[in-house]
Amino acid sequence: MSTRPKIIPPVETKAQGPLVSLTVDGHEVTAHRGETLLAAAKRVGAKVPHLCVLPGVDHYAGCRLCLVEVEGEERPVPACATEVAEGMAVTTASERLLRLRRTNLELLLSDHNAYCAPPCKYRCPTNVDIPAFISLMAAGDYEEAQRVLKANLPLPASVGRVCPHPCESQCRRSEVDEPISICLSHRFVGDVAIQKGFHPEEPAPPSGKRVAVIGAGPAGIANAYYLALAGHAVTIFEALPEAGGMLRYGIPEYRLPKKVLDAELESLWKMGVELVTNTALGPDISIDGLLDEQGFDAVFLGIGAHQSRAMRIEGEHLEGVMPVVDFLRETTLGNPPDVREKVAVIGGGFSAIDAARVSLRLGAKEVTIVYRRTQKEMPAHEIEVNDAREEGVEFVFLAAPVKVEGENGRVTGLVCQKMQLGEPDQSGRRRPEPVPGSEYLMEVDTVIPAIGQLPQLTYGAKDEEERNFIDEAGGIACTRWQTIDADERTLQTDRPEVFTAGDAFTGAATVVEAIGGGKRAAQAMDAFLRGADMAAWKASLPDEKPVLLAIPAWRPEPRERQRTPMLPVAERTGGFAEIDKGFSEQAARIEGGRCLKCICEKVESCKLRRYSIDAGLLREEGNRFRGPQNLYGRDDRHAFIVRDPNRCIDCGRCVRVCREWTGSACYELVRRGPRTIAGTPFDVSLDQADCVSCGRCAVACPTGALFLRRRELKDWHLEVSRCIFCGDCVEVCPQKALAVTPEYELAVFDRGKLGIDLLKRARGEEEDGFGVLEAGLAEATGRGNPDAEEERKQ
Repeated sequence: MSTRPKIIPPVETKAQGPLVSLTVDGHEVTAHRGETLLAAAKRVGAKVPHLCVLPGVDHYAGCRLCLVEVEGEERPVPACATEVAEGMAVTTASERLLRLRRTNLELLLSDHNAYCAPPCKYRCPTNVDIPAFISLMAAGDYEEAQRVLKANLPLPASVGRVCPHPCESQCRRSEVDEPISICLSHRFVGDVAIQKGFHPEEPAPPSGKRVAVIGAGPAGIANAYYLALAGHAVTIFEALPEAGGMLRYGIPEYRLPKKVLDAELESLWKMGVELVTNTALGPDISIDGLLDEQGFDAVFLGIGAHQSRAMRIEGEHLEGVMPVVDFLRETTLGNPPDVREKVAVIGGGFSAIDAARVSLRLGAKEVTIVYRRTQKEMPAHEIEVNDAREEGVEFVFLAAPVKVEGENGRVTGLVCQKMQLGEPDQSGRRRPEPVPGSEYLMEVDTVIPAIGQLPQLTYGAKDEEERNFIDEAGGIACTRWQTIDADERTLQTDRPEVFTAGDAFTGAATVVEAIGGGKRAAQAMDAFLRGADMAAWKASLPDEKPVLLAIPAWRPEPRERQRTPMLPVAERTGGFAEIDKGFSEQAARIEGGRCLKCICEKVESCKLRRYSIDAGLLREEGNRFRGPQNLYGRDDRHAFIVRDPNRCIDCGRCVRVCREWTGSACYELVRRGPRTIAGTPFDVSLDQADCVSCGRCAVACPTGALFLRRRELKDWHLEVSRCIFCGDCVEVCPQKALAVTPEYELAVFDRGKLGIDLLKRARGEEEDGFGVLEAGLAEATGRGNPDAEEERKQ
């Protein structure tokens, strides 16, 4: 049974010409002689792609995407420029046509020197609009920049100090010289927000719903922040004395000063978020109690991963073996452990690097990091590794602990075994394999295991049997990795009122990943609290990994990446002073100016992008045609319309619209051959052409080569004394807000009647211009005259 829509045949008229019959994809179609095959194909629901067609203007088949096959014709013909004829048999989809359209798309993209969406944004776990805040920072609009940042990242100053900046690995500036320093840029904007006292956005009106957030770590903070913005009443329950989670108790002061964290947390308290400390899930509160007894409408579990993974080797319970989470937390709480002289840290992540550098600051003479793979496979960022090495930390690679030696219950040494790399494991890294007979002894006083962390899902005193506070009996399941089980997209557990995110859901990860999870959970919880169908809401979510086209990078002149001043190495290990001093205002604005602004303003509506995705031109596959590119400068001299010729595909829409609709003829196809492009005569700015700022060219442009500059009209004034009633404004208004009608024909006025004598007006002897205009309208239209008014109504 056909699923095509019912076809309403056209009616023959003298204006449109006689009717003809043809078939399109086997369906009979009736059309007027003079109509195009594209119009006929639309009647049967055939989706023929096209980029250069506009209603009401002549077509010249510039894009070559609407090719169709006509029986009897040797070659495909453009549907937009081919008229229907009696008895035609048309095919709109075939292997041949798809291949030709794909090739034509590749040719268009080969010189389309732009990018659909910024890869940095989609590599960011919190999805920060990086080009937007970078541009605002470069312009010195720091308040608006922090608003853009906090729309997706509530703690930009704190995260800017600790984030491993995965976004920078995708920055297209690296194809020119070095990536933009995105992380330090949002640290700068966050610091300015603290200094200037910028307040968070005003929350939405109260929803009447209450949410309990368990855990004041990165995920819980983000969740509470965005739920509060949505108008919900939020209470955070934290097991430790202060909020921050791993931001406070896992990251040392020299990387993240706690005064910075406290300053950023103020935004939550100003929005009315309540904090209850020294209150742990299990001993002090329960999920059932929060929902059933205290009346909360939803619960968020952001308990983190505060339990260090055991090494499972002999001797790991000796005195002097300190799990990394406990070691860093006790140091922050003011109870630094006695590390003595020789410390071995086991692991290659950020916590391992932090533990090693903290040990130096606590007085250790020799600190060694033992890692079972090579530096290339270390989870810790190269910058952190290099900083640790500068401070005196030693590294032993391809080695793993097999036993902790001790005397009188105290650590005296660590037995290690050499390793070699085998085949890659599930993480993509080569699996370390022991080398038989390669054991050796390291003399150490302290061993700090930092080989991973787990959520702590049980509680109980030392002499008590541990009990689960998260289990299937309460409607919440756990995975075999000892994490909380929940839906990947909505982060909703099997118990509908309970959501989770962060390390408790993913396992130990980065701060920025936990914040991204907390934000996404807040969005899902907001939908749940407002009564949404969660299955339908989940289906409406966009893809987390959008398709990005393989378009080459614009290559401007190289500009050096800005560096930040660092605390001298000799002064670092003597205390916990912050090492990285951050950008100055001048450096931040220079760095912001390096951004290529990859995002296209028409990314959501661009037909070129949609057709290219449908044709399978994905980023991973690339483009076959990579010849020399034409590079053009962006013209933003016009107050209303911005031109970016790098995105032009020579479709000619702007040329025809400006000439045939507006009558200004500001554009033409200039140059010849592969350098042909739509531009202004003699390449002048639109300001110097006959542009009337109607914006029709930008609306017609299918790719973003022309787009309207964002502007806000705050006030307007009609100077009646200067109006000559030419009617030009009526002709060019793109929204048809003005019109010439028999009732409002301004040209009937005698301009002499509207003259204004300012001296008489000042003395009160003459009406103002608007009063005279009103009188003129009454005279011209008969308003106020009963006979004329009745005639007008008829």
